[in-house]
Amino acid sequence: MIHTETKAREVEESIGYIFSDRRIAVEAVQMAAPQIALIRNGAFLGLNNNKRLSVLGDAVLAKVLCSVWFDARNPRGQVLSQAQWTQMRNESLSNDALARRAYQVGLDQCVITADSKPVVSPKMAATTFEAVIGAVYQDGGDAAVQRVMQSLGFFDHELLTVTSQILLFPL
Repeated sequence: MIHTETKAREVEESIGYIFSDRRIAVEAVQMAAPQIALIRNGAFLGLNNNKRLSVLGDAVLAKVLCSVWFDARNPRGQVLSQAQWTQMRNESLSNDALARRAYQVGLDQCVITADSKPVVSPKMAATTFEAVIGAVYQDGGDAAVQRVMQSLGFFDHELLTVTSQILLFPL
């Protein structure tokens, strides 16, 4: 039986974000079945899997990263190109990139799996990462997602780190 508080704490420690609604944090890592039972405040509740949250998280990751790209400037003060956006998106938000981040922060250890699939595949890790970001968005909005993405290194991309220097110089 899954205990909400314990599992939510594991997710929070992995990403450095404290959820107001800990149930959604647990839903973000639930891949065992379409719905499972969990205990929250001594009561049994149903918990959906993370598929809907992963769809939301995928869109939110792209939105927040795109917003940062949109505001970025190269060292000459010029906006970044659409080709640079595509490059940054592909390098930062691909399933492989998200799976690597999930493994790096230990989200794979938080995933609730079916007994028949105890190993978390890269696809499962990427989906869970997206779902956790979707949960952060539902819990705290864009600002919370931006803080989590910042702390997890999404804005350390070479195109953004080179461009951040321009902010020191007025146009």
